[in-house]
Amino acid sequence: MIKRVRALPLRSRLALLVAVAVAVAVAAVSVTCWVIVRGKLYAEVDDQLHATDKTLQAGEVTNLLQNCGQRPSARPTALRSTSYAQLIKADGTPCVFDNSRGTVEVTSSDKAVARNPNPGVETYRNGTDTDGKPVRVVTVPVVLGGPGRPVIAGTALLVALPLEDTRSTLNELALVLLFVSGIGVVGAGAAGLWVARSGLRPVDELTETVEHVARTEDLTVRIPVEGDDEIARLSASFNSMTASLASSRDLQRQLIADAGHELRTPLTSMRTNIELLTRSDETGRA
Repeated sequence: MIKRVRALPLRSRLALLVAVAVAVAVAAVSVTCWVIVRGKLYAEVDDQLHATDKTLQAGEVTNLLQNCGQRPSARPTALRSTSYAQLIKADGTPCVFDNSRGTVEVTSSDKAVARNPNPGVETYRNGTDTDGKPVRVVTVPVVLGGPGRPVIAGTALLVALPLEDTRSTLNELALVLLFVSGIGVVGAGAAGLWVARSGLRPVDELTETVEHVARTEDLTVRIPVEGDDEIARLSASFNSMTASLASSRDLQRQLIADAGHELRTPLTSMRTNIELLTRSDETGRA
């Protein structure tokens, strides 16, 4: 994967890095937002459960325990507005009030509250009813009405509210955040490509100039220097390099010209002497 990324052009790599960075940031913000909203919604449900009057009359408790598994005719007034309400025996047997929306699945934490009642302690958890629907559950020791205290060891009261609306809201929020995140990533990719093109335009100009010099050997070409960033410094360095190369080539030409001029006189003298010797040999005179 890293080799493939390195094989991409620099412009594509910059755009990809910008898109990945924005995607990570958007994902982190979206997940954080979803977690915060989830906590707020669950806190509201917990507040509703906490505010529910959980005191029972002794007769209601006795009647329900004696008729556990049946629908008692008496309606407990304290739990009239509760969606789910049931007593739990220490062995996990649920005794459902007749105005309960249904029966909630009992867990080991509910049994623990029934076996070891602790006054004033409320145990919250997520659960499901017998139909598989999600619910928010609070389990407390049984408290009789009036100035009494937790009684009937081995029995706990379970009150629950449905979570269908809460889960639906969270799912809708997740879809919205996913849609917004997708738009953000696509926009980040386009913005990264634009930034890469804009940022690498001076590099493209420098590349074209270098290719022109290599093709034509024209060392008089100069790159316009704008600003004081790294690209400007690179352009200035390239201009200095071409100026130095041009100066060096001029010096080489001057050296060759001077050397040719210096060598021309002795060569002429040698040619004259050779011609004289040749004539002398032809005429027989010294």
